Amino acid sequence: MPTVSIISSQYRTRRYLRDWVRHVCAFAREAEAIGLNFEIIVIANDLTEEEHTVLSVLMPRPWFRLSSVERESVYASWNRGVALSASNFCTSWNVDDIRNPQAIQDGIEMLATLTHGEPGIVYFPYTYRRYVNLFGRQILVKQISVNPPAFDRDEFIQAMHIGPFYLYNKSAVKKVGAYDETYAIVGDYEWQARAAHGDVTFLHCKTKAGIFRNDGQSLSGSRSKKHAHELARARAHHTVTTTDV
Repeated sequence: MPTVSIISSQYRTRRYLRDWVRHVCAFAREAEAIGLNFEIIVIANDLTEEEHTVLSVLMPRPWFRLSSVERESVYASWNRGVALSASNFCTSWNVDDIRNPQAIQDGIEMLATLTHGEPGIVYFPYTYRRYVNLFGRQILVKQISVNPPAFDRDEFIQAMHIGPFYLYNKSAVKKVGAYDETYAIVGDYEWQARAAHGDVTFLHCKTKAGIFRNDGQSLSGSRSKKHAHELARARAHHTVTTTDV
C-alpha cells in the first residue's frame, strides 16, 4: 500500500505534459532513493489521443494510475482522486509544477506525530516563477521564495496561505468535507478556510516543496473576472469583509 497519493487533475495539457512526465520520472527516482512509497493518480479530463500517448510512458510503472473522465472542475477531479486513493495521505500536483519528494516525506512524518486520527494539513515554502510570452518564447521575469506564515485562524480564513503543495490526511477530509465542486479556481482556498474554521491542525514544514509556475495561462494564474468573482463569493461565505483582506 502506498504511503501517499499524489493526485493530478489534467485538461488540455499538451503545452506542459512532456516536461511533466520527465519531472515525474525524476521524482520517482528520488522518491525511491529516500524510501517514499507513493502512487500518482492522474484524472484526465477529455483525454486526447496525443495526451494518452505521452502518458503511456508512465503506464507500466506500478505507482501510476490513470482515470479518464469527461470534463469536470479541478476540484471534482481532486475529490475523485481522493476517493480512488489507497493511502492515508493525499496531495496534488499541477501539470506545470515541479515537486520535491523529500518535502512530502518530511510532511508525512509531521502528520504521523498527530494522535488518535487527528485531522491535519501540512503546508510548505516553495519557489514561485513568473513567465511572460515574448515572441512565442516563455521568458522568466520573476523568481521568489515563498514562505507561508505560521498558522493563525483568522488569517487563514481570510486568505490563501497553504499554497499549491499542501499535504493532508484522510481525517482532514472527513472533518472538513470534500472540495466544493462548484468552484473552478478558488476551491482550495475555500477548503482551507473551512479547515481553519474547524478543529484541524495546521503544520508548517520548513522543507521547500517545489516550483510553482505561473505563465498567466492557467485559471488561477490569469487573475480573471471569474477568479475575482469566486474569491468574493468564498469570502462572503466565510464572512470575510473587504477591509479584513
